[in-house]
Formats: sequence, structure tokens, C-alpha cells
Amino acid sequence: MSSAFSLPMVIWRHRALVGAFVWRELKARYEGSAFGRVWPVVQPLILFAIYFLIFSKLLKIGFTDTLAPHDEAGKGWRTTFYLITGILPWTALAECLSRGTGIVLENANLIKKIAFPSELLVVAQVIVFHVYFLIGFAILIPLELYVNGSLPPELLWAPVVLIVQAMFICGITLFLSAANVFVRDIAQAVPVLVTFWMFTTPVFYDLGAIRQAAADQLVDVQNRMALGQKTLADVAEAQASLDGVELGMTAMEYNPMASILDLWRAMVTYGGPEGDMTFPVGKLVTVSIVSVIVFVLGYTYFRSCKHRFADEV
Repeated sequence: MSSAFSLPMVIWRHRALVGAFVWRELKARYEGSAFGRVWPVVQPLILFAIYFLIFSKLLKIGFTDTLAPHDEAGKGWRTTFYLITGILPWTALAECLSRGTGIVLENANLIKKIAFPSELLVVAQVIVFHVYFLIGFAILIPLELYVNGSLPPELLWAPVVLIVQAMFICGITLFLSAANVFVRDIAQAVPVLVTFWMFTTPVFYDLGAIRQAAADQLVDVQNRMALGQKTLADVAEAQASLDGVELGMTAMEYNPMASILDLWRAMVTYGGPEGDMTFPVGKLVTVSIVSVIVFVLGYTYFRSCKHRFADEV
């Protein structure tokens, strides 16, 4: 397991090879298209516009008022920022897992013919999709400046959170890419598992706002029961709904991606109307420990298996 911490040195010694893998992937993704290198910028811009128009203007989905901007006029932007800061990191995870799981098998010719650290194939995939993540996040910064008039100091935590996120995703991808060499069904199962994970992670919804709505509903039902308009069964149903939401919020504490999303959102959707919210340093420490553990276990498993790759692929 101690060898897991040697990966940064492996990457540095073979940085030219990693760069070649990354450039090959970036070039192949848009090669032959009319707009070419413009697409990585155009795509997030179009998606941001869709989120704003569909979720904020048409569906008018609102999120907790502790998000910035705090005035009522900024409600649509709160929704947009919340969605963007959830979808960008989630897309990095989903793309890395979907593409990275089969990366060893896809490069079977290289594995068989050339002696090189095969873990660099996975590292290159993680870098590629974090390049796209950074492009989207870079577009978000001037949007934040335009809407709120300033950039929050919480953004200084971005490099730390980026490293933590990349370590977590890399660890999972290393494990899955190695396991898929021996059990090919894993590549088929990953999209299903990623979809399930997405719906159990607050990417498109705000549990805090849902809990507040459930609590308000319970109070309303209790008041109406006092007036004889509701029964005890109605109160029990509203209480059960609130308990279910609180159970879901408790479960989210054990979901590392939910914590990572919270960290990104704390940088952009910052502060309450009274400025009573701060960056969750404690949560960052916890998810950092989890990310290191996941990375070490994933890389240790990969290294223990890679000497058999040439025979299996």
C-alpha cells in the first residue's frame, strides 16, 4: 500500500507519455468536427443557458434561500448556480468511470507490446475529463462576478477541492479498470451503477429545500387538524414524509460525492442573507481522508493485478 503514494513520481517521470495520452484523447474527441477546439467552451455555455431557461424560467424550480444571490430577483441564478456546481463535478465522475473502466482493454496492443506503467492510461483519462471540468468552471467564474458583483474568498479553496475530487475519482477508476480486465461484466454494470448513484446524490435537487418544504407541510397539517380540517392520520403522513427526508440527509453524509458537491457549491452559492455561512472546512477534511483511502486502495489493487494484464487482454 505504501507504493500508492509513488504515483505522483511515476506521473512526473513519464510526464511526456501522460501528455501524449491526454493530447490524443482531447484531439480524437473533436477531430473532424467543424468547430474543433471551440466545442469544449461552447458545450458548457449551451448547457448553462439550458439550465437557466428550463429550470429557472420555465419550471421555476427554487432552492434554499441561503444561496447567493440572496435577493428574490436572484432566485433563478441560485437555481442555475446550484445545478452547474452539481453537474460539472458529477459529469467528471461519470465520464471518468464510463470511459476509464474499459481503458486497459481498449489499449490491449500497447499493454502487450510496450513496457510502461499502465496506470498512466487511467491517469490520462482523469486528467482529460478534469480539463473539461476546469473549462466549465472557468466559464462559471465570470458569470459569478456578473451576477453577484464580486468573487467570494471561498474560491481560494478550489485547487484543494479539485485535488481531492481527482484523487477520489482516480481511485475508483483504477479499481474498476483493473477489475474489468478479469470480469468484463463490470463495464456493462458501471453505467447502471452511475445512474443509480446520480439519483442518490443531490445533483438536481436540494435536500435542504425539500426538508424545509416537508417541515412547513407538517406545521400546516397540524394547524389544520387543530381546526378540524385534518385528521391524525394526515399528521402521521406528513411526519413520515419529514422523517424520510431527514433520513435521506443523514445518508448523504456517507456519500463522498454529495460532500464534494457541497464543497463546490459552498464556493459559489455562498453565505446566507445575514452572511452566516462559511466554507465547510470540517467536511473538506473528512472527504479528503476518504479520497486518500479510496485512492490508496484503488491504486494498490491496480498494481497487484497489472502484471497479469498482458495475459488477460
